[in-house]
Amino acid sequence: MKKCSRFLALVLALVMVAAMFAACGSNEEPNSTTAGADGTPKVTDTGSDATTPDATTPTPDTTTESGIDVSGYNFTIVGNGDVFPEENEDGTYKNQLEEELADKLAELEARLDITIEKMDYASDNRLELVTSAALGGIKIADLLWLRHTDFWPAAKDNMLLPLDDERLVKEGLNYTDETRWYQPAMKWSEMFGHQWTLNVASEYVAVPTGYFVCFNKELCASAGYDDMYQLVRDKKWTWDVYRDIARKTTKDVDGDGTPDIWGTGATAWGNEAVSNGAQFIGQVDGKWQLTINSDAGVRALQFLYDMNYGDKTRWDVGSGECRQAFADGTITFNWAQMGHINGPGEVIFNSEHDYGIIPMPMGPDATEYYSMAGDLDAFVIQSANQDLDKVVPILNEWALILNDTESYLSLLDDGRCRTEEDKAMLIDYVIPNFALNMGNICHGAKELVDEGIISGVSYHGLTPQQAIETYEAKVNAALDAFFGQ
Repeated sequence: MKKCSRFLALVLALVMVAAMFAACGSNEEPNSTTAGADGTPKVTDTGSDATTPDATTPTPDTTTESGIDVSGYNFTIVGNGDVFPEENEDGTYKNQLEEELADKLAELEARLDITIEKMDYASDNRLELVTSAALGGIKIADLLWLRHTDFWPAAKDNMLLPLDDERLVKEGLNYTDETRWYQPAMKWSEMFGHQWTLNVASEYVAVPTGYFVCFNKELCASAGYDDMYQLVRDKKWTWDVYRDIARKTTKDVDGDGTPDIWGTGATAWGNEAVSNGAQFIGQVDGKWQLTINSDAGVRALQFLYDMNYGDKTRWDVGSGECRQAFADGTITFNWAQMGHINGPGEVIFNSEHDYGIIPMPMGPDATEYYSMAGDLDAFVIQSANQDLDKVVPILNEWALILNDTESYLSLLDDGRCRTEEDKAMLIDYVIPNFALNMGNICHGAKELVDEGIISGVSYHGLTPQQAIETYEAKVNAALDAFFGQ
């Protein structure tokens, strides 16, 4: 496994070189062109004069489970280090688990006679890099880690392969295989009639989750709610209960006119809307448009208004300060994602009190608990990838190491869950109910929803109807432009 990062420099010259190769006709077998670390093309000779192994030299069995020989292949992954073992500055592994992952990947490399290389993007504008590569037919890497606001535009312009593409299926990719791929997140990549992304989750790779609520047990009990977990199980953990507790626990202890204890700290920036079964954007009669104007959506916006602005129970400071205050015991509810409790380096993880974990409260129109996330990050495969006969067999074996639907739950035993009930809440109500905020479906619409509607009702006193009337036409125009409606 190549441990050092390499930088991609997809510049215009590379595209021009690739185009020149494509324009020059030849009767010889084609060469395979990929982007090198310095931005120059690397050419692999696939012609008849290519060097072949000495027939007298014994070679190890380097075939995959499917019987494909992938010996000598350099399998590349760009943009995500979570699937590589994490190291300290001195080159040692962060912990025993990271060392175990390194050993398993090294064993895979040795058995198949391949290398697995971690690469980095040359800039933060990943869509621009992918677009430049597509223009020249250049493969950046075998797997690209992209966010939905990048991979959907790329998919729309045929830069990526849908997972049901016959070329992938022919080589043996089964994206519905739960033993290899983490399904709850992947299904949210569906767009234009196809799924586009691959995710893994295991003891080595944290499971993607949306938001949930961390709560102060002592403060909730002081408001008359001493068993929050049973409220969840009875489906009585609702917006009304949330607001009641937040109001009762917001207190001015020293009498200076400013609360010293607050009901709400960091929130989920509008992702709370799904807790009423609503989405900001959806399809109506086959057309994408603003859908938060539904009755359920208006009630969801009203909850945002009440919780963040109207009830005066939220501490109006930065999220970092709110998390510290929650850890110190002066905030009742703090909305969080898995990354906020992901080990001793996180403030909430180090709380002075035994905090609890429960899902987002249910709105009056919802029938179940949700866990909405604002973003979906995942692996995609470029249309320009001409090495699928090697890539897919390697992928199938690599995924068996990085994905394990059972072992990823062992991450919950590291102290982030103070009790077995907290763990059960995550397993039963949060992790399987991952949902993506479709208000972030594309640039243009995303900014209008975030900075316009959500910010307007949460922090600037706009009523739901005022926010909808102000931004509905603009959001729909952005969607029309993106989808060509």
